[in-house]
Amino acid sequence: PPDGNILNNIVNSLIAVPRFYNQVLHLMNKMNLPAPFRMALPTPPLPSQGPLPPPPPPQPSMTEKLHLADLSSDESEMESSDEDVDKREVKRAKHEAIVGPAVDRSVAHESVGVKPVALVPNELQVIKKKNPVLQIKIVPKAAYKELADRSIIDRELASRDEQLEEKHFATPQEIEKEKLPTEEILSLPMFKNYTPGNPASVLYIKNLVKDVVHDDFYYVFGSVFESLDAARSGLSIKLMQEGRMRGQAFVTFPSVEHAQRALNLAHGYAFKGKPMIIQFGRNPGASKAS
Repeated sequence: PPDGNILNNIVNSLIAVPRFYNQVLHLMNKMNLPAPFRMALPTPPLPSQGPLPPPPPPQPSMTEKLHLADLSSDESEMESSDEDVDKREVKRAKHEAIVGPAVDRSVAHESVGVKPVALVPNELQVIKKKNPVLQIKIVPKAAYKELADRSIIDRELASRDEQLEEKHFATPQEIEKEKLPTEEILSLPMFKNYTPGNPASVLYIKNLVKDVVHDDFYYVFGSVFESLDAARSGLSIKLMQEGRMRGQAFVTFPSVEHAQRALNLAHGYAFKGKPMIIQFGRNPGASKAS
């Protein structure tokens, strides 16, 4: 009967052996027992102990064993002759049943009804193959919606990247995000006396990073021309890369209107971490007239 130690050992086996735990669940299901997936029920009382088994019979003493051995030896001597005759008859019957009657080897097997031995099909080993199990995973609606939204966002990002790759220049919205306000620029000591100057087709740009190149100006001012090719053909760039003028540039535009739009667009734009300070340069025609 179950006791506390037996039940504890069974619980330990359920924890240690997952297959045993699964088999117990199947057995409870077959026996229509309530499912264990809920709050613990009160423990029922253990069954009462049954009657104790009867004690074993007393062992005979040595004198009784010797006496019984003498009696058995006498009886065995008297019955040995009869048992020997019976054993020989049983052996002969078994030999005939296994080997069969004597057969003349010169006679064909078919004439005496003996057929060659063949394996019975039922005795052949059959290898059973497990049928493949098809697993179908059902995605919840929320997860499916999240995947759909993610795919839409990925497509939008990919299309935007493709558009940027085709343009190869910064959009006005991107430049506006990285611009410093005019008040913040004027608060810097080195630019407190900043004025844009008189409108001209030449822009004087300073406070540039040291590694700036010509293509960077096409990237910044490309949106003024609506295409990169138009920017390359319409801009004339003189970049100072040595001496005290390093980090400054003179960019000539096709017209004053283009230069005005470019100044309004990029003045204060933090290009590669430094704000571009843009002023109108001297108009070549005006300098010649003077």
